[in-house]
Amino acid sequence: MTGTTRRGRGTRAGLDRERILNAARDLDPATLTMQQVADALGVDRKALNHHVTDRESLLEMLAVDAFRRRFSSSELDLGSTWQDACRGYAGALVSSLMDIGAWVDHLPFTTPDDLAIIDPAEELAARLRAAGFSLETTSRGMHLLMSICQGFAREVVTAGYSAQDPQVAHLRDALGASTGGYPVLRELIDAEIDNHGEAQFRFDVDAFIAGMERLL
Repeated sequence: MTGTTRRGRGTRAGLDRERILNAARDLDPATLTMQQVADALGVDRKALNHHVTDRESLLEMLAVDAFRRRFSSSELDLGSTWQDACRGYAGALVSSLMDIGAWVDHLPFTTPDDLAIIDPAEELAARLRAAGFSLETTSRGMHLLMSICQGFAREVVTAGYSAQDPQVAHLRDALGASTGGYPVLRELIDAEIDNHGEAQFRFDVDAFIAGMERLL
């Protein structure tokens, strides 16, 4: 036999989750295939199925790994109040999501334990409960805060970290092709407000906190 000697399936091929992650971390998520990873490991493509079922599950595993490593290394300051905790948690979450770049599109984002961020999530939940929020409001509030962070980070990554919002650009083109009308939308577009910068993120979190304070 010539070329790379391939071994069998699963554990008999000497595979484990960490070996797969190490082989795939530096590959481009846009073009990543199961075959690429198998080739990098020197195993048969089917050997990967013992640990990952398909390309999507592989991309999710890599995205979670990238997020875990980035979030665990971030400097998390939750302050002393529940408002501080919301701002600190959200800031670390967004910076971590933005830092993993293209992997963010493949990150499953449902509950805190899915992303291995238990400790700060527990502290945030405890602060909210101690402030007087019910279990339901705490759960819904944390879900909303994470959704805000996820949406903001994904928009920034998709836009290439640019202040120019692609959707605003499309709207500008559409309005430019029309005659008259829509004066307020035209005014907003002409103002060229940066909706992808730090000021926008602070606004998002402040609006969330104001809403939670109203619920108290």
